[in-house]
Amino acid sequence: MRRNRIGTKAADLWAWDVEDSQGMQGPLAVQEYIQELIRSDPSNVKRIVEPPPDVDVNIWQYEHLRQFILELNLLVTQLKGICTTHSCPKMKATEDCLYLCATHKNAQECCAMDY
Repeated sequence: MRRNRIGTKAADLWAWDVEDSQGMQGPLAVQEYIQELIRSDPSNVKRIVEPPPDVDVNIWQYEHLRQFILELNLLVTQLKGICTTHSCPKMKATEDCLYLCATHKNAQECCAMDY
């Protein structure tokens, strides 16, 4: 069974080989397959984005978008204590590029974490 047991060391988490996409079943099979590909070799982007022949391209793209949001949420969670209304009062990409928040009646500057 492919499961991380209680007490497993961090280095040994998800330490199994990538399963063939055709052998995976269930409602989360595509998501799990994408996550396995990322864990096995995050630098092999070509392999990660190339859909297997047995997976619908639309489902493949949808699951990649879901994975992106999951990882973006992890990043935001990590920034929460570092980037505050005082340390990041404006959402800026560079000194010359300021983002305006469009959720207000008139677009205005917002704290990066509120953006």
